[in-house]
Amino acid sequence: MTSRRLEDEVESLLVEAYTTAFNRQPSDDWRRAMAMRVGTAGDVSTLDEAGAEIGVTRERVRQVMARIEPELKGATVHRAKDVAEALAARSPVPEPIGRRLARSGKTRPTLTGKAFLNILKLIGTSPIELVGVDLVCVDDWFVEESEVAVMKAFSTAKKHTSSYGMTTVEEIRQALATPGNPLDPTDIRRVLTREPSVRWAGEWLWVEKDQDGTHANRLVNTARSILSVNSPQTVFSIHEGARRLWKFRGLDILPPTEAMRIFFDESPYFVVEGELVRPIKPLDYREVLGSTTATMVDVLKGSPYQVMDRLSLAEACSDAGIPKGTYGIWTTYAEWMERFGSNVWGLRGSSPHPGAVEAIRTAAKARQKAEPRRKSWSWAPDGRIAQTMDVTTSFLSSGVLSFVPEIQGLFAGQSLAISYEGKQVATAKLGDDHSFCWGWHPAIAAMGVNPGDVLRITVDVGAKRAELQVGGQEFWN
Repeated sequence: MTSRRLEDEVESLLVEAYTTAFNRQPSDDWRRAMAMRVGTAGDVSTLDEAGAEIGVTRERVRQVMARIEPELKGATVHRAKDVAEALAARSPVPEPIGRRLARSGKTRPTLTGKAFLNILKLIGTSPIELVGVDLVCVDDWFVEESEVAVMKAFSTAKKHTSSYGMTTVEEIRQALATPGNPLDPTDIRRVLTREPSVRWAGEWLWVEKDQDGTHANRLVNTARSILSVNSPQTVFSIHEGARRLWKFRGLDILPPTEAMRIFFDESPYFVVEGELVRPIKPLDYREVLGSTTATMVDVLKGSPYQVMDRLSLAEACSDAGIPKGTYGIWTTYAEWMERFGSNVWGLRGSSPHPGAVEAIRTAAKARQKAEPRRKSWSWAPDGRIAQTMDVTTSFLSSGVLSFVPEIQGLFAGQSLAISYEGKQVATAKLGDDHSFCWGWHPAIAAMGVNPGDVLRITVDVGAKRAELQVGGQEFWN
């Protein structure tokens, strides 16, 4: 008997149960109806479907099944354990599960997971009783219950596509795994390879979502931003721009350049020619980046070689009405910007002559050296201690200053709450074993200071607070 297929055994039991219940052999019609209702002829049919097949009412089918089902309880289906073991070993298995089992003669190709569970229920057993694990149907897959999380691989891949552009099986596994259930990456790959919208670039993958437009993929959006400024650009350049933006966004999944090249080559938005990428249609940075960002791009495009030193760029942006905090962040993280040398920034994809970059850098360095760098301390009339200092380019760019030893010694390794015009605008941290104090960028943005201004920092030692004042040469008088 064990050489027969599962459905053959079950259909023989149905005939025996019908004969016992009605004292006669079932007709061919009733054999078909019972097989449909139980699930040996494919998925489990409804009462209506089984009744319509043989021209009787759903109520009649219900009555007949109610008579024969008690006769099936406790029956032995030899193939049931073989099938359960095979499914547990191969989990997750796509529907219909019979396609995987028919070649070994265990079932017919049409058997579904739902039908298999129904058969086990009718004979009064379960996967747990047969093989020690539970098996369930999830999203057209038949899967061991402990691996149900694997079924979320596709939805996780879609989320990663939106957030990072591309991802890997391992990143998906880590997102789904728990300490008690690490999951098998082979199972995740099996689920993903069944999805036609999942595309592969070696170990990297993404989900095609053309119907959602460009906003469905961060890598597409990032490349469009970069290429709207200068096109074409190399895959490496786009990768470096993405790396800057990912750092700012706190994203930790960045595909390598080769995976990106395949991605762009298969994308409907780009054309790849060797290592160069260009958009399928010309892009206008004013439309892609927005008006404020476009203003800064205009500033750089209007400069020689599309590069400037930080101070010159800051002054030009300020004149154009761009907030200091905005262009300060852009020079560090904007995907469409690039650092071409020490203190020299420009538009990604520009090709400034090395001599021009060095000339800009040298001029900026000379300008910075010419800046006054005075610093002194005094007691305020109310007993607080105050440091007066010139605002320098390096302070504005780094957000770091140094206190005189008299103040540094009072707060080494501690934090100061920084206030301006009655509002706390920053928290600065002093080093343990050096004189540097960092965390001033928010305060710089709030004050709107420029090189040449004079800053007075009045410190309340007991409260660990500092109040800022901005002035000019009168602070030195």
